[in-house]
Amino acid sequence: MNITNPNAFWLLFLIIIPILIHLFQFRKYKSLKFSNLFFLSEVNEEQKRSRKLKHILILISRILLILFLVLSIAKPFWKSEAMNSEVNLLVLDQSASNTAYAEGSSSPIIEENMSYINQLFESYPQSLKAVNQSGNSLEAYQEIEIAENEVTLNLERIIKENQSSEKLLLLSDFQKSVIDNNTSTFSDSSKGFVLMPPYQQKPNNIWVDSLWVVQMDDGSGNEELKVQISSLGESGDINIALENDEQLIGTQQLFLENKGKKTVSFPIKRFSSDMSSSFRIQLEAGDLDFDNTFYFSLPERSKLKILLLAESKSNTLLSTVFENDELFTFRSESLNNFAFQDLDEYDLVIVELGNQLNNFASGALKTYAAKGNNLVVIPKTNFDQYIFLEDLGFSNVSNISRQDKTPVRLQSPDLQNPFFRNVFNNMNEAISMPEAALYLKWNSGQKILSFINGYPFLGLTGINENIFLFASPFDQSYTNFTQHGIFLPVFYKIAFSGKKENQTQYFFLNQDVIELSKSDIPEGTVVKLQQGEQELVPDQRISGNEMRLILPQEDIKSGFYSIINTKTEEKLGVLALNIPKKESETGYYTTAELQSLFQDQENVVILDGYDFSSIKDYIDETKNGFPLWKYFLVLALLSLLAEVLIIRLLK
Repeated sequence: MNITNPNAFWLLFLIIIPILIHLFQFRKYKSLKFSNLFFLSEVNEEQKRSRKLKHILILISRILLILFLVLSIAKPFWKSEAMNSEVNLLVLDQSASNTAYAEGSSSPIIEENMSYINQLFESYPQSLKAVNQSGNSLEAYQEIEIAENEVTLNLERIIKENQSSEKLLLLSDFQKSVIDNNTSTFSDSSKGFVLMPPYQQKPNNIWVDSLWVVQMDDGSGNEELKVQISSLGESGDINIALENDEQLIGTQQLFLENKGKKTVSFPIKRFSSDMSSSFRIQLEAGDLDFDNTFYFSLPERSKLKILLLAESKSNTLLSTVFENDELFTFRSESLNNFAFQDLDEYDLVIVELGNQLNNFASGALKTYAAKGNNLVVIPKTNFDQYIFLEDLGFSNVSNISRQDKTPVRLQSPDLQNPFFRNVFNNMNEAISMPEAALYLKWNSGQKILSFINGYPFLGLTGINENIFLFASPFDQSYTNFTQHGIFLPVFYKIAFSGKKENQTQYFFLNQDVIELSKSDIPEGTVVKLQQGEQELVPDQRISGNEMRLILPQEDIKSGFYSIINTKTEEKLGVLALNIPKKESETGYYTTAELQSLFQDQENVVILDGYDFSSIKDYIDETKNGFPLWKYFLVLALLSLLAEVLIIRLLK
């Protein structure tokens, strides 16, 4: 046992007071009259023994009262293991997940933890230092902002920057990544750690895992937004809302299992003049809501540019396929007179090819396809460009007898083929298929449509699966494919499969570089990002066809940023930024799990309660050991009670 205030023992001289009382007050005599002297000696003897015992017990109780009171004032304590080092560094986790609420709390975890720091500064103003996860110092009652772009908490770096730290108190929500990313640091027995987890039970969480747009191939221009939702925690219903510029445009509800994933669909139509490019998904479910909003943008829908190159007068049926002015811009040119330097302006090039293809045109078309652009080759009745097709990726191309125009029926399309996804709706029965005379055959690439004899009618090849080849000319003497109901949806699918800007655009705050298409931004433009009153001018670099923006990590936050031309103040687009997905995926450690995880590590202490008293009691113990003064005070009160009972009960 150790003593905090040894000078208090001078008060032990007060023990002389009950001793003096015992010697003088209890020695007084009283006169008793007896009618019979026979019993006088016997009564005197009995009363003398009784009074002597009572007085001694009272004396002992009073001495003990003073002794225990003096000991409580002296503040004795037992040395504990915690006294080997004191807590002098507080680390505050400011990641986005700390905006969630702890069990039984009405405030976010980060506000609770900051209030504990404020109280600790008041209680121990000289001995504590607080830093955030970036290592920057924190002051009492400092306004705290969420570090949405920072996911990793590096304790090793923080400890190195604060060499004087003896023991570190980590205030966090204790996502698994916080512990798992610092395993080697926690295992270092020369360093001490105190952890106070806010969760006794695992919280439930849901988040948007991914989303994409599906183009409907019925010519309506409509699209579907597919949203994949992921879950950690108990099963339950989830409400999902799609908003466009803060206006609700659709809702869905689904039931999601623990660690499950499901996809929901929202119909959208970007041709509406009332629709902006800023969208967000709102989720309502789970215990945590820091990641329940997902921001994304859809680029303005531009018309598909279609080019038809033919040696002579082209098939007018192809022009009627793309006559929808709302969806397409169609142009027909002579293969021999076209300016091939303009080829990259088109989303789809269709070539009706016979025997007239010079080396320059052949090279330009192959370069166009090699860039991933969609190219369709339709043979004419005088076709002889076999080397060109083999250079595109179709091997062993050969010609069937041109005199044999016997029609062969096509097989029904394989609906499991990704090419036909969303092309045919409710196709439960076999449909009557068109016929064609087999003109070309080859033995490589995918078969999109096939004859019943197994030869391909429509083949697909290319690194990006972007080069299409038909086996028959489109002349009516060779096929009725152009008059069949399958003709229009197949060509729509080919056209839309090459349109890259139909994809959603969203980025995460932990991405250092954001790449934007230079075609959306005039040459030489310097852009700034604007959100409300906040304006940022990021570092900008041009690389090929991309403009790269290097985001200022300390100033950026989730939400929409308008991309503004700094000279003209013209709005060029929208940048949608989200909390990193890793922040949602890792799950949390509960108190029991942390105690089990560190049960063999004496340098890591797990506090049971999530409140200020738990922290203060532990810090007091590290400074003063295990206090005994309370127990001596209780003993003093018991001594006083014993004296009262002796006086009243013992005659």
